[in-house]
Amino acid sequence: MNDIATLEQPKTQLSADKRRLAESRERARRLLEGGATGLQTAAALSQAVDAFVVELYRRELARLSLADQARVEKQAAIVAIGGTARGDIAPHSDLDLLFVFRPPVRQTFQDLAGRLVRSIWDAGLSLGHSIRTVGETLSLARQDPEVATTLVEPRRLCGAEDLFAELQRRFVRIVVRRRGSSFVADCIRGRRNEQLKHGATSQQLQPDVKRSQGALRDLHLIRWIGFARYGTADLDSLRLQGALSVDDVRRLKAAWEFLTRVRIELHCAAGRAQDVLSRDEQLRLATERGLSDRPGRRGVELFMQEYFRHTSAVAEIEERFARRNQRPPLARRVARLLTAHRSDGLYRVGHDWIDMPPRQRKRLAGDLEAILKLYQTAALYDVDLTPEMVDAVKSAAAAAPPELTSGAAAAFVRILACTRPLGRVLRSMSQTGVLERVVPAFADVRSLLQFNQYHSYTVDEHSLRAVEAATDFDGDPGPLGECYREIRHKHILHLALLLHDLGKGRAEDHSEVGRRIAEETAARLGLTEHDAETLVFLVHKHLAMNHLGLRRNTADPEVLLPFSRQVGSPETLRMLYVLTAADLTAVGPGVWTAWKAELLAEFYDRLMVVLSGRRYEYHERQRLEAIRRHVHAAVVPLAWEDERLQGWIDRQLDALPPHYLGALSPADIAADLDRVRGLAPGEVRIDARWDAETGAVDYCVVAPPDLAEGCFHKTCGALTGRRLEILTAQICTTTDGVVLDRYRVLDRDFVGEVPPERMDEVAGTIRRALLGEAAPPAFQKRMRFDGRPQPGLPSDLPIRVTIDSETSDRATIVDVFAHDRPGLLYTITRTLYELGLSVELARISTHLDQVVDVFYVTDREGRKIADADWLRHIRDTLTARIEEFENQ
Repeated sequence: MNDIATLEQPKTQLSADKRRLAESRERARRLLEGGATGLQTAAALSQAVDAFVVELYRRELARLSLADQARVEKQAAIVAIGGTARGDIAPHSDLDLLFVFRPPVRQTFQDLAGRLVRSIWDAGLSLGHSIRTVGETLSLARQDPEVATTLVEPRRLCGAEDLFAELQRRFVRIVVRRRGSSFVADCIRGRRNEQLKHGATSQQLQPDVKRSQGALRDLHLIRWIGFARYGTADLDSLRLQGALSVDDVRRLKAAWEFLTRVRIELHCAAGRAQDVLSRDEQLRLATERGLSDRPGRRGVELFMQEYFRHTSAVAEIEERFARRNQRPPLARRVARLLTAHRSDGLYRVGHDWIDMPPRQRKRLAGDLEAILKLYQTAALYDVDLTPEMVDAVKSAAAAAPPELTSGAAAAFVRILACTRPLGRVLRSMSQTGVLERVVPAFADVRSLLQFNQYHSYTVDEHSLRAVEAATDFDGDPGPLGECYREIRHKHILHLALLLHDLGKGRAEDHSEVGRRIAEETAARLGLTEHDAETLVFLVHKHLAMNHLGLRRNTADPEVLLPFSRQVGSPETLRMLYVLTAADLTAVGPGVWTAWKAELLAEFYDRLMVVLSGRRYEYHERQRLEAIRRHVHAAVVPLAWEDERLQGWIDRQLDALPPHYLGALSPADIAADLDRVRGLAPGEVRIDARWDAETGAVDYCVVAPPDLAEGCFHKTCGALTGRRLEILTAQICTTTDGVVLDRYRVLDRDFVGEVPPERMDEVAGTIRRALLGEAAPPAFQKRMRFDGRPQPGLPSDLPIRVTIDSETSDRATIVDVFAHDRPGLLYTITRTLYELGLSVELARISTHLDQVVDVFYVTDREGRKIADADWLRHIRDTLTARIEEFENQ
């Protein structure tokens, strides 16, 4: 009976420990909900956890003999380190403890600590711990910056006070002071590596509130550097020593509170450690804060705008504080001073910095023209402002009047004419508040989130990245680089990129708002009438080349000629082309692809033909005649064939659509005609070719007339069933009724070249589908094309089907906007087939949270559809089928 009681007692104790920990977490949640601040809640939770650990320790200590208890109490201690020491923990944070001891009690204390660690884990706390002597701890801290930073703000929980004091004293002397600049450099280097791993932008759309740039860890870095340089990690103490300004400390404290509260809320909602602010959590927290949608801006976007304003402030202050306190060796400092030179009698310019004497900095106060001339000089020498100059400019810009003098406007325009340093200069101007003094509309989009899965950055970050993308084209050897270098008025292009999305966050279409912003900015900067008109056009029509180039048949004169008239001149076309490419590049990783580059380059070339003064119709006739000559020469007649072959080739070329003839080389057209000519009865011929330049695979499908019916949707189903992402489809039928279709696809199952056996496997799947030897494809609802699970979409963008019967003379254009997932394209194409429509050309591209599938369709006799009732029926049927598919 006594043995049973002995076994039951630990179980009872463990249940009590778990219950106590759960109650502590629940009290923290109630505190937060009851109006306590995030930092107050964290402090209360920290006190509860401290008391719990000390109680567990006392319990284990009591199991020792009285003599051992006395020895351990005098020669060992439990020390909170890292976040546990700072007291800014969340409900499910790891507990960071150092069990420190002197050698005489090594075995006894290690055994005790081992039992205590098991008790802590069993109770439900995650633990990061070490059991070491002071010497062992300091030796490791000298080698590992991550260990060293946990010891910056230690806190004794229990045990020998003199041992804890020794640890602190020796840490400061041996690790911090003796290593000095190396300690600071190690801290900064470690943090930069962590930022790269968890998000190297303060405006990451699903950020880690602890580790992403501008998050809590950057606040920790400021404290670590402050401790090393000024002997204190306290923000107010750093302010009193002049290390941080009053405004810096105010913003850092506000961010600390905001981020701490968000982190606690994430932990409470998840019931576990959760530091990633996912889209679902963003929606939940915005709702809990009562942030409702307003015209042009959702509640969740308002919440994330506040979040990003805090993280941007932290990132900017941390970067400036780190730069100021990274002291290079004496020899380098001396060389820096010796190599610097004077500029304009005001500035000191080094190889990578610009500064002003402290007394001269006062001249900047409230003088925007002087500030912009400073930035102009920085751009001229391709250097950055020193941290001290950044502080001076921030203060001076805040006092600048809203009016812009002609001298200030001229200085800003000269800055915009730069190339390589422009991105860095504009970023600095954004951080110091100068940019929104020049362009007031920039303030409205600062930290503005676009809550969709298309954009990876906030509006202000996207705008700056777009400028950087354009200036990067200066070194591009391809058509974009050539085009960028030919642009004479680069300042207009750069300004258009800066302004193009500033109309977002309003109820009205952002291009229309942007047009007015461009007009106001042009007047504010005193641009000439011609430059102002160009700027307004570029901002207002910044999406036009993207939409037409990726979603329309750009070989169609009905597309080319009206748009070329809108553009007006080769110089404007060059700017619009570069702007379109830079805009797409700045959306996020992987958005600008070789396929999009190819399509836009083709569109640009065709538009340039028109704008260069040549008649497009004459140019097209010349091009088609050249194709005809090349194909005749390339197709080699068989021995039994005679001159009738030439007539057969002419008939095929006359019947093939312009988009096919415009997209393929004469050699490819000749090869296709050879395939058609050699097709055996009942044969389905499929050829595949890997295109290294675009990273895509081209499949050419040739099938006899009796298999033509439903060929398009069956092929789409076969390709999608094999997890291939279809980019374009060109649908053709020869005069003999032979199917001649081409598909360009991405195969995300492979990185780099797709192996021949994979292409053969896909070809076999298509062949079986067309011959009726395979069942209709089945699709997994929540899978991407690359096979990874597809998360639920937080977008509420509606399904939309639009029909354009005006742009093309040959066909009716159907645009389908829907949420992307495998099976969607098959559903659409099968519905088009069941509606009695034939598809000539298809293009698929991503747009916001949706794909835009574009189809050029005719009736089965090849006629354009014009009847309004029939067009309405097509639209309604497609919408209903897609909605049914999405609700499956």
